[in-house]
Amino acid sequence: MGMPTTHLLITQPTPIRAWHALIPLLGLACAVGPLRAAEPVRDWPQAGGPDGSWSLAVADAPLRWSVALDQHLAWRTPLPNGGQGNIAVAAGRIYLTTFAPFDGKKQSNAILGHAIDQQTGRILWSVPLQAGRNSPLLYAFSDSTSWTPICDAAHVWFFNSSGEMGCWTVDGKEVWRRQIRTQPDHFPFNRQCEPMLVGNDLITVEPLAKDDAGYRADRDEWNYLRGVDKLTGKTRWIAEDGTTFYCTPVAGRLPDGRPAVLHGRGGPHGVPETPIGLTMTSLAPGEEGKTIWRFSPAAEPGGPLDGTTWMAQYNATWDQQHAYWFKNAPEESQIVLDVMTGVLVATQSLVRNVDVRQWDEATHAYHATLHASLRDVPDVPAYALKPGEVLHVLPEWHSNIVTHGHTWFLCTTNNRRNGHAPNGHSGPSHSVGRIDNATGAVAYLELPVGVERKPGQEERRIYGRSLKTRAEDSQGHDIADEDRSRTDGWEVDAFFSSPVALGDHVYFSTLLGVTYVLDANAKVLDEHALTAVNDLGALGETWSLSGPAYSNGMLYHRSSKELVAITGKRGASGTTRSRGVSASSGASFATRAEATKRIAHGVSAACTRSLYPPPHGCAAAPTVRWRK
Repeated sequence: MGMPTTHLLITQPTPIRAWHALIPLLGLACAVGPLRAAEPVRDWPQAGGPDGSWSLAVADAPLRWSVALDQHLAWRTPLPNGGQGNIAVAAGRIYLTTFAPFDGKKQSNAILGHAIDQQTGRILWSVPLQAGRNSPLLYAFSDSTSWTPICDAAHVWFFNSSGEMGCWTVDGKEVWRRQIRTQPDHFPFNRQCEPMLVGNDLITVEPLAKDDAGYRADRDEWNYLRGVDKLTGKTRWIAEDGTTFYCTPVAGRLPDGRPAVLHGRGGPHGVPETPIGLTMTSLAPGEEGKTIWRFSPAAEPGGPLDGTTWMAQYNATWDQQHAYWFKNAPEESQIVLDVMTGVLVATQSLVRNVDVRQWDEATHAYHATLHASLRDVPDVPAYALKPGEVLHVLPEWHSNIVTHGHTWFLCTTNNRRNGHAPNGHSGPSHSVGRIDNATGAVAYLELPVGVERKPGQEERRIYGRSLKTRAEDSQGHDIADEDRSRTDGWEVDAFFSSPVALGDHVYFSTLLGVTYVLDANAKVLDEHALTAVNDLGALGETWSLSGPAYSNGMLYHRSSKELVAITGKRGASGTTRSRGVSASSGASFATRAEATKRIAHGVSAACTRSLYPPPHGCAAAPTVRWRK
């Protein structure tokens, strides 16, 4: 049996004074010991939050809301088209991207970056980014809008993952633009990696151009981490090791103080980067892009060294002790690596001696199977296993987070992508999984697929069956390019937004616009750990692959139709809203439909280039707070 190989590259240490100069950095992540500013951070300036860890220690993040019932909302703003990137917030501004207004075509490379007033939800200005390869609109596996903006008090950086990025001042003045080389057409459009800001460097995942240092024709399709100067758009460094475009790299600071980023290689569709494995890359001054260690797994009986056994389609999570990854064969497991050396220290089974709690529709209660092999657990009736079939675990891609001493993830449902697994399908259906990283104990809890809420009626949680949804913009156009985008996402293994940890709760968002809130301190993963099941709109009429962004006691979330501000008044019932639109628009609308129709394009004829609205000199579009 082969053994995994770890390459530890020793470099000349950077003086600790240089590391201390990096204290103000945004984008440095770790579940433990992240780099934080001296003052409490109350904004969410990039996809992974203030330090890139997808977490923030706050006590006032909202836990419960319902857009379907218009509850716990400060305002709602219709968007000009769908999009799926996350939301960035800083200094009173919200930034996000959408596709340009729908023109009947369901593939596009034209997107808009929007600056939005945090207090009112009014779109202040918008800029177009267009280049490179078309993507399907609302593709379940990312699209041109997938890369989240990055912002600070002075600038915002927008990204079109089809092929362009740029920098603007907070009042919409362009500073620079840069073309990005994107995936060749023979790969599916999968761009889930999120850009991040570390010091003065924007870090992206891109193939090399022929004029880049280190370009090799035999690695023409390889992707690499690239550091781009945030104020000039010029490349400063390129990492030594490649990165699969599926991977979401995570940056942080090692126990010895060095800033670094973890990233990986491996996955389906013939991704080219080798060797399959993980790399910890230095971000220390003068050492940017240098490999610190490289973990290269070995083949073993029943677990070949390929992109099915090892998928770099997860968040590359790590903390002050360990780095974590999943393997799919010969037995589904979490592997644990020493964070300083990359040496394998533990393999934790996701199958043996697990606790599984499944919803029983007949009794309307949970049934617990404890200390069991998952192979002996039946699936729910809608996905009944055939004779000789068993369950296996395939963690939902990009659904993993390490917080409060545990790895949390969602489980794909009724999926057979893992060709190395025993005969059967993935599960437990519609479940959240939790691994105790100290003991290796694993538990699963089935979640409701969706929640049906109507005014004046008791809510109905729906368990154990597949659901579908519409994928529409704010004007009712069906904009999704393919039917997988109209499912609930659990079976097709859609690229759900990466979860976030806010204070003592973990937030998971899914394609139906559902956000689950779970108690990160729960001693037992049972129904009491499920704090809330929230919605972004009516079940079956809502689409989202975005996650919530926190700022000053509020959450901001989005669907394909609208952006919403969620209040932190946890005991409140109902939403405070005005009758009509913001005062600046001078208009009043009786219904949502009328409002949406009136602001569909929001740009005068003199303001062209499809800006919605343009940054300078053109009237801003009104923000609607409609009544029913």
